[in-house]
Amino acid sequence: MNVFRIALNDIRIVLKDRMVIFWWLALPLIFTLIFGAILGDPTQDSTWIPVFKHDTHELADIFIDQLRAEDYQIDVKPISDEHWIDDWARAIIIPPTFSQDILEGKRTDITLTKGQGSPEKNLAAQTLLLRSLIKFNAAVAAIDLIQRDWSPETRQALLDELNTPALLSVETKAHFSLRPPPTGFARSLPQYLVMFVMMMTIMYGGLTLAEERAEKRLNRLVAAPVSIVEIFLGKLLGRMLQPILQGGFLLLAGVLLFDIKLGDHPVALIPVLLSFAFFCGAIGLLFGVLFHNEQQIMSIGIVTTMLLGALGGCWWPMEVVPQTFKTIALGLPSYWALHAIHDVMSFGQSWSGVLPECGILCAFGLVCIAIAIPRFTWH
Repeated sequence: MNVFRIALNDIRIVLKDRMVIFWWLALPLIFTLIFGAILGDPTQDSTWIPVFKHDTHELADIFIDQLRAEDYQIDVKPISDEHWIDDWARAIIIPPTFSQDILEGKRTDITLTKGQGSPEKNLAAQTLLLRSLIKFNAAVAAIDLIQRDWSPETRQALLDELNTPALLSVETKAHFSLRPPPTGFARSLPQYLVMFVMMMTIMYGGLTLAEERAEKRLNRLVAAPVSIVEIFLGKLLGRMLQPILQGGFLLLAGVLLFDIKLGDHPVALIPVLLSFAFFCGAIGLLFGVLFHNEQQIMSIGIVTTMLLGALGGCWWPMEVVPQTFKTIALGLPSYWALHAIHDVMSFGQSWSGVLPECGILCAFGLVCIAIAIPRFTWH
């Protein structure tokens, strides 16, 4: 019971600070908003495809309508703009004899130009064009267009055939191992959650313990009918409550403000958050016993958090760093915390899939506790 009283008293002291809302929530969410917007999700942007139509026949217009699909922005440009084509990432050119060649049963070629744009979007444009050509050719063959004169009836028959639902469709079901890496807010929120939760636990956890020691409040607590073990566990639990509350509020804010999904098994975030809170509480307690004043805790704590954040993947994706830094990241708790959160939120892992990361975070916490215990009992 004494352990919980000590822990609740510590968290009450933290919550009395009027700036806690800014440091806990406002600042991380501001970073999430800015960098999530800057690094937005390119897969959510529509692929812009300019089209130059040299053929004035309505058959060309019907084909262009087949190109219009979700996530594609088909922009029919005037022929006078064709001199800009070298500056654009991609463009489709429909030749002047497109309709005439089709009606006469001749081969006709459509040109797809590719510039220096995104390879993924160029591949998407190529796929769209190929899919539209297959569908259009199938409709032309189905109504035997070559053997018929072009007329309103022929036009309507072609449209009806093009609008006929496909008899065979492919249903794509995503598996967590095939999902693309998170981008936008789905990437930035976990990054700044990990970094700011570590920072705030070190700041508040270390500063409150240093103040208690300086003001002799720890001495009065030792004089009370409370054992050293209860005091230590109470201080540890109090510093664990900080990241649990802050992390929980940030996840809730991410869902409400940025429409971030918590994954297929959101309950699996509970052991992740608890193990991360254990590490944060332990390192916060360690800073409180190692350093004796606010200046030391603030300066060393910020530098430590920045290093853990940068090397652990909180500043940039680990996919873009050299192999040396990827190897270094494996020895950092920030990497494993971020890895576990993404496993649940972005790749659909359940609690069993994140147990190794949780165990590693707890091991880091135990190391911090092992270092802190001798200093704590000495004080």
